Amino acid sequence: MLASLVLASFSFTPERKAPLIVAPSDDEADVALQARIAPLSRGGIRWISALDEAASSPLPSPTAEPSEVPATEPVPETQPEATTEPEPEATPDPTPEPTPPPATPRPAPPRPVFITNSTTLWAEGHMIELINASRARAGLVALAGDVTVADTARAHSAVEAQVRYVYHDGPDGTAGSRDAAACGTGWYGENTGKIWNDNVDALHIEFMNEPWVPINHRTNIMDPAFRRVGVGAVIGPDAMYMTMVFCR
Repeated sequence: MLASLVLASFSFTPERKAPLIVAPSDDEADVALQARIAPLSRGGIRWISALDEAASSPLPSPTAEPSEVPATEPVPETQPEATTEPEPEATPDPTPEPTPPPATPRPAPPRPVFITNSTTLWAEGHMIELINASRARAGLVALAGDVTVADTARAHSAVEAQVRYVYHDGPDGTAGSRDAAACGTGWYGENTGKIWNDNVDALHIEFMNEPWVPINHRTNIMDPAFRRVGVGAVIGPDAMYMTMVFCR
C-alpha cells in the first residue's frame, strides 16, 4: 500500500492552490460566506501539505535482520557432511540348474527259467531232423544246431508257457532283440507253436502245409540263406511250447 502511495505521489501530485482571500465587506452575507469558506480552505491546505510532506520524506530503509552469529566472530566454515552411500546389496550367485542324472540304462528283463529234461531234449532233436529232411528234399543244405541259440529259443518258450499262448515279440517286446543278439548277424527267422501229446511231427506238418507266400513258418524252414537253427522246448501247464530261431 505504501508503494502505491509513493507511486501516486510521483505521478499525480496536486498543484498547490493559493489561499482564498475574501475582501472584507460590510454586507452581512459576505461575512457569513467568508466565515464558512475559511475553515474549508485551511483544512484542504493542511491535507495537501500532509501529502507533500509524505512524498518528500525519504522512505525508511529496511533494517538488516540481526545475524545469529556476532559479526566480530568469524563464522566457522562448515564441512559438508559426509554422506555414506549405502553399500550395494550383494547379489547372490545364480544357482546353476541341477544337471539331470544320466539316464539309468533299462535293466534287461530277467532270463526266464526253463527246465530241460529227456522229453524236451528229444523233441528239440527230432524237430531238427524233420527240418533238415524237408530241406534235403528241396536240395538245400542242412541246418546246424546252435546250442547258444537253443538257449535263447528255450527262454522264449518259457515265457510263452507262463502266459499260455504263442507269440513272436511277446507282451514285453523283447523277443526280437533276444533272437537278434543270439544269432549275432542281425538277421533271423522265428517259428513257434504248441505241441500236444509230444506229437512233434504234427507241428512240423502244420508248418509245411502253409503257402509259400507271404513269409511264414514254411518259408523260414526252406530259406536257403539260413545256416543255423536253435530249437527250444519247454513243457507248460497246458502243452509243450517249442520255438525255432533260424540264423544266417
